Amino acid sequence: MATVPEYAAWTARGVEMRLLEAAETLMLCPHVNGPKAFGSSMPDPLRLAIDAYASNTRRYRRKPDAAAIDRMEECWMWINGLPEPATRRIIYDWTRIKCSNRRSLKLFAVSNGLTERTLRRAVVRICESIAERLNEAHAPNLADGALASVKEAPKEQFNVSYQHHWRAANARPQIDPQLKKSRLV
Repeated sequence: MATVPEYAAWTARGVEMRLLEAAETLMLCPHVNGPKAFGSSMPDPLRLAIDAYASNTRRYRRKPDAAAIDRMEECWMWINGLPEPATRRIIYDWTRIKCSNRRSLKLFAVSNGLTERTLRRAVVRICESIAERLNEAHAPNLADGALASVKEAPKEQFNVSYQHHWRAANARPQIDPQLKKSRLV
């Protein structure tokens, strides 16, 4: 029997970690190059028998799991729900630069006319606004491993205080005898 974690309110730090995880997941996804402009898109032919087996170095590419991709898409919906395009662009670029090693945050801040501290404050402010929206919508803040167990858990196990706010504790369903055909026995 899977245990379901308690509801926890979103914080700016939690949102920031989810956004960074989403950017890392995006970097792990395979890139599509499309057709070649010049030349053949087929792999090079094997000319010698030695080339057929173990002559090349082993290649390993990490791939994200399905739950990480789901969380990534959820994070993109959070960002796309922001009202201003400038804030969306800042948070997209910040997460991409933060997860890559090609460019520094200082160069990004200077190119946007900000200092590093001002950029950090802007990111925290954006994450706080996302966390506030999620808390107003009562979106669950679950750990990475807990997300799969919640999908499998029956609904009776949820201990969220706002789950049954619209009915009395001793309420019972009313059965209409004229609807026997539509009920499952």
